[in-house]
Amino acid sequence: MSAKKIFAPHVGIRCFLRCIFLLFILQLQTSFWADAQPSVNFPLRLSANRKYLSDHKKKPFLIKEISAWGLIQALSETDESAFIDSVKRKGFNTLLVSIISFDTRFAGNPPNWQGISPFKTQWDFSTYNSAYFDHAGRFLRMAKAKGMLVLLVPCYLGYKGDGNQGWWDELLSPNNSVAKSRAYGQFLGKRYKDFTNIIWVAGGDNKGDSALYGHMNNIIKGIKEWDKHHLWTGHFEPAQGTNWSSGNKLYSKYIDIDGLYDFTESALGADAPQYKTELSHYGKGKMIFQLDQSYEHDIPHGEDNENPQWIRRKNYDGLLSGCSGTSFCPGQKDNRGYVFTNWQPLMNTAGMAQMLNCFKVFGSRRWQGLIPDTSNKIVTDGRGKFGTINYVCAAQTASHSTFMAYLPVGGVLTLNLKAFNTKKIKAWWYDPRNGKAWLVGKFAADGIKKFSPQTSEDWLLVIDNAALNLHPPGM
Repeated sequence: MSAKKIFAPHVGIRCFLRCIFLLFILQLQTSFWADAQPSVNFPLRLSANRKYLSDHKKKPFLIKEISAWGLIQALSETDESAFIDSVKRKGFNTLLVSIISFDTRFAGNPPNWQGISPFKTQWDFSTYNSAYFDHAGRFLRMAKAKGMLVLLVPCYLGYKGDGNQGWWDELLSPNNSVAKSRAYGQFLGKRYKDFTNIIWVAGGDNKGDSALYGHMNNIIKGIKEWDKHHLWTGHFEPAQGTNWSSGNKLYSKYIDIDGLYDFTESALGADAPQYKTELSHYGKGKMIFQLDQSYEHDIPHGEDNENPQWIRRKNYDGLLSGCSGTSFCPGQKDNRGYVFTNWQPLMNTAGMAQMLNCFKVFGSRRWQGLIPDTSNKIVTDGRGKFGTINYVCAAQTASHSTFMAYLPVGGVLTLNLKAFNTKKIKAWWYDPRNGKAWLVGKFAADGIKKFSPQTSEDWLLVIDNAALNLHPPGM
């Protein structure tokens, strides 16, 4: 019998076991990364330069938000806990939630939670039911224990004219008054003022103007009478020209952090693509972030929801254009992530995987130090035309430790290496589709060099000061 025949089975077994081991390690890598995320010491506050959030120990906090509107109302506390654990494993650290939900599409017979209504009298905002709001308090404590920030909407108004979602028509009914809205706000402010993992969100797909202004304004004022410490942002109606939280002049005085909400990029009009308006708002004095963005496979089935590269482009462009947070909502063609009728399959969509890749690569570098670069002093050619969707957005840390550029469609990028102000640089390509990094090499920072990725798909170029010996992007 030949040696080949004697040893081949053993070689095969070793190779098989090695493959199984490697697959096991790869499977655990995502879980380990999520579990190893820095612990959060709430409360969060604006950084000294007001560009990003930091926790009580001054650790930077990048908002990684999942839109989970019906979470408090739709699920049992056991399922709420399971949901939070699942999205945390996918890298999310922030939940966008309405404390009371009245949307006929949601699970759990809204507005009731487990048969308990938020109000004792239908739908009188002065008759709040403590049993419901006790549950909301337990949810907030659970979220904090799991390291989750909650963007909390006190009263989701909903689209005007659509009586199947939101509270706008109930607020305007004879059951309610501006005085009752003020009392409801006071109730919330007093009850939740000591919960340290909250940022309040005004509005909810509605400008809150005309007759609704008295209600929304007094809910906010009522909350602020008791709760003078929590930050505020706003979620208004893009179709009414209020894409930015601060863009709604009725409520701009309340806005501490400026969220960009554009359900479809076309809603920005002349300010599209999205990076144009982000670059414009960066440096105006408020922290900016992407709020409630990119609903995977949701209606309308346009590029914003159906094209994975389109979704990636908005994420990466935003984080390179001054945003200190981004957002996402998973979905399937027949299963929307925010209604919670069947949420478990949505944890493994393609969109969830690519969001984790995004979180990992920015988490592996000093994202809080990135300053958008539009000067062309570093990128001398190959950037494309500003104002088009294929323009290459880029940013560099003030310390010159890291430079990043997102190429939407591959191509050749020409860089002036002298602009890195260091002796040597180390260049990487990062694949946003699978989260893998390839080392291009180390180079003397003393001339012009062209960089081109492996394919014509989208790529992230990462260049580090070689002396820092940083880990590969995404690790």
